[in-house]
Amino acid sequence: MTKNIASNAPTHIVWFAPKREGAPWIRIGALWPTKKKDGGFRMHLELMPMAEGSTIIMPNEPKATEGKGA
Repeated sequence: MTKNIASNAPTHIVWFAPKREGAPWIRIGALWPTKKKDGGFRMHLELMPMAEGSTIIMPNEPKATEGKGA
């Protein structure tokens, strides 16, 4: 069975921002809308932050590809 990757792409990405000056954000998971269309989301976390910091959810903006079909 083949999955359609584009339609299964998450609508939001979950990031962790450590509470240290200059520390990079770390991608820790993703969100998808629930199938019930009730305004809820399903979240999948790949990592669980143990340090002090903030969890940030941002819209998933696919990267633009240059030169299609090369």
